[in-house]
Amino acid sequence: MSEPNDQHETTFDEEIIAYLDGELDVEAVRRFEARLADDAELCQQVKQHQRTWDLLDELPQADVGEGFTQTTVEMVAISIGEQVEKASDRDSRHAKFNWLLGGSVALVASLAGYALVASIVSAPNRQLVEDLRVIENLDEYRVVEDIEFLRALEREGLFASEVNDGL
Repeated sequence: MSEPNDQHETTFDEEIIAYLDGELDVEAVRRFEARLADDAELCQQVKQHQRTWDLLDELPQADVGEGFTQTTVEMVAISIGEQVEKASDRDSRHAKFNWLLGGSVALVASLAGYALVASIVSAPNRQLVEDLRVIENLDEYRVVEDIEFLRALEREGLFASEVNDGL
């Protein structure tokens, strides 16, 4: 609950300072002076602010030469240059990262597409490779009428030749 009060006091102080600095327009000055005539606390606060301003005027003023202004402007220019350079570096790194990310995504998508197409294209041949031993000996199987005879031939190692054609 103290926040709205603090905000009101800050706005109130700003209005007093604007009045003392002559920053208010004619209508705002008229309204402020009407409140000033009716509010003793406001009048006291205005006097306190005026005394503060008067004390500030009594402080010794530092004598700054042309060199101070020049070095201050140079420091600001250097600071802005550094900020621009940092922003440029950051943008450059960001652009490189985006290109790298895009290239990586394209590479992964290409590899996944290749694997999918290779899988689809080689699917019909896979069964042929698995059945290659049977296909190679199909003529012999047609002549044999008994499965036990074929099993005996296999035990003897007749069909033991391995086919490795990479499919």
